[in-house]
Amino acid sequence: MNRLTFWFEFIFNKLEEKLSGKNFDRLLSTLLVIVFLVSQLIALVNDFNPGILPVFLKSVNHFSGITITFNFLLYFELLGLIFVIPHSIANSIGKQYEILSLILLRSAFEEFAHYNFHENFEHNLPEILKMFSDGAGALIIFGLTLIFYAFQKHRQITLEPGDKEIFVRLKKVVASGVFLSFIFIGFRDLIHLLLSGHFVQSFQLFYLMLIFADMLFLLISLRYEIHYANIFRYSAFVLITIFIRMSLLAPVYYNGIMGVFSVLFGISLIYLHNRYFEVLKPESGGH
Repeated sequence: MNRLTFWFEFIFNKLEEKLSGKNFDRLLSTLLVIVFLVSQLIALVNDFNPGILPVFLKSVNHFSGITITFNFLLYFELLGLIFVIPHSIANSIGKQYEILSLILLRSAFEEFAHYNFHENFEHNLPEILKMFSDGAGALIIFGLTLIFYAFQKHRQITLEPGDKEIFVRLKKVVASGVFLSFIFIGFRDLIHLLLSGHFVQSFQLFYLMLIFADMLFLLISLRYEIHYANIFRYSAFVLITIFIRMSLLAPVYYNGIMGVFSVLFGISLIYLHNRYFEVLKPESGGH
C-alpha cells in the first residue's frame, strides 16, 4: 500500500510540475489566442462556404468563438483545481467558486451570441436580462470569494510530521483519481462533439466526481482528527460542492442565486469554524 501511494504521489508531483507555473501559463495564453483566432477563421469560412467544413464545425460563428475559447479556459481551470486539492481542501472550495463565476460569465457570452442585431430592443430583452443576471451573479461571487479567502485560517490536522506526510500523500492519491476522471470526461465530450456536431460541457459530471472526492477526504481525515468542529467543516465542504453542482444544473436566474448562496454558506462556515476554535480553544485543529 505504501509503495502504491508513493508512486501515485510521484506521478502527481510530476504532473503538477509540468502543468502549473509561469511557463505553463504562458503556453496556455498562447493556446487560447490560437483557439480564438482559429474559431474566428472557421466562422469566416462558414459565412462564405459552410459546405466545405465538417458537420461539427458548421455551427461555429463569430460570437460562439468567444464561448469556445472560454470553454478551453474553463477546462484548464478545472485542471488547476485538481492540483490545489492536496494542498488545501478549503482553497479547493475557493477555486470551485472561481470556476463557478467564470461559468456564469461564459453563460452571459452565450446569451450575447443569441442577440439579434436586426431586431429591436424589446425583441432581444429576454437575452439581455439573462446576460445581466449571469453577469451580476458572476460579479457577486467574484467579490464574495475574496471574503471567503480572507476569512480562512489554516490549521494542521495533525502535529505529527509522519502523519501529515501520509495525509498529504493520500490526498494526492484521491486527486489522481479526480485527474483520471477529468481526462475521461474531456475525451467523452470530444467524442460527442465529433459524432453529433454539438459540444456539451460535462462540468456537472466533473463536480459529481468532486462530491465523491470530498467525501473521501472527510473519511480520510477521521484517521487523524475526530473533533466535532472539523467533522462539521469537512462535511459542509461536501455540501458546498453539491450546492455548486445544483447551481450548474439550474436554469438562468436561479443559477446565479444558488451560486451566491453557496459562497455565503462557505463564508459563514469558515467564520463560525474560526469562532468555534477561538471560544473553545481545543488542542488541535483541522486543515
